[in-house]
Amino acid sequence: MRSVRINYKTEMRKAALKFLTENIDTTVTAKDVLNYLVNKGVNVNITSVYRYLDTLCESGKLNKFVAQKGQLTVFQYVGENKCGEHLHLKCSDCGQLIHLDCDFMKEISEHLTKNHGFELDCENTVIYGKCDKCAKRTK
Repeated sequence: MRSVRINYKTEMRKAALKFLTENIDTTVTAKDVLNYLVNKGVNVNITSVYRYLDTLCESGKLNKFVAQKGQLTVFQYVGENKCGEHLHLKCSDCGQLIHLDCDFMKEISEHLTKNHGFELDCENTVIYGKCDKCAKRTK
């Protein structure tokens, strides 16, 4: 029955998915999705938005990140891409989320396991800082 819900397309779901795919390089909040939908004339409430975001998270098409202290939880559409094997770098100014796919990740993970007895959960790991563009603006 769950797969039927995932494949069931409503106006809200189509519009929300469009918004998420157009913002694939950044994170968004449920309120961002709601505002987009309302501006598009879609009759929706925040509960429905959260339900759909949860459905996408369960299907693996959307990542959910617990945000920095004092900020909202954020989401990023990943589609069929898997984020379980790399860290994420998030710009605290513009919100861009960068997937850190490089050999250095393997070294970090092995170091943490070998030297600290700690297994890294890359899928939910976010390192905050400033992207190159935002760092140049503040200099």
